[in-house]
Amino acid sequence: MQNQRYNVFNQIHKGLRGMLYDTALRLQKTDFSQPEAGEAVEQLNQVLLFFDDHAEHEDRFILPHIRKHDAPLIDELEKDHEIDHQLTQTLFDFIQEWKTTSADAQRVAIGQRICFAFNEFIAFNLYHMNKEENVLLHQLWKQYTDDEIRQMEGEIIHAIPPQTLIAESRWMMRSINDKEVIEWLSGLKQGAPVTVFDTFFQLAKEELSSDRLTRVNATLELA
Repeated sequence: MQNQRYNVFNQIHKGLRGMLYDTALRLQKTDFSQPEAGEAVEQLNQVLLFFDDHAEHEDRFILPHIRKHDAPLIDELEKDHEIDHQLTQTLFDFIQEWKTTSADAQRVAIGQRICFAFNEFIAFNLYHMNKEENVLLHQLWKQYTDDEIRQMEGEIIHAIPPQTLIAESRWMMRSINDKEVIEWLSGLKQGAPVTVFDTFFQLAKEELSSDRLTRVNATLELA
């Protein structure tokens, strides 16, 4: 049986998908004429910032490694990121319009446009992330070792401000399965300072259900 290669996109993409699904459901349940709609709009704004940062990190730390091996693929992915930025800017414009409008009927109408535009954003990004994991990832495996890929990932992690890293990690913790949580925390337990492990184990305590946390903790104690 062939050993599974390291999927550098798996954990972050699951976190990003979790953001999309959660935010979409929240938006479609929101009455945009009410003051509490501001919390849903702020969540959307934060998700857009996360996606913008993610694309920028891929452009800096992942795509250049493959350009010399498959330039057309990288051209295509960079074009995807340009389209994604346009979709994002449309949503930022709608958000600003909603914030500066006081009439209830107008806020509801803008809210509907936000929901439609976010659906387009979701559809595009789900397709794009699949492309990265079905095409780009296999090019990475073909050209680089897992250690080299992890080094690329490490450069991304070091480029992310700590507060943002924790916020993204919270979404990842919510969005991955027990085995992935255990592998993540086990790696930190073995290779990171105790304070780092403690921080992420606290995230697990806050984000996992009690039965999931019991299973994860039992495995970690046995490791």
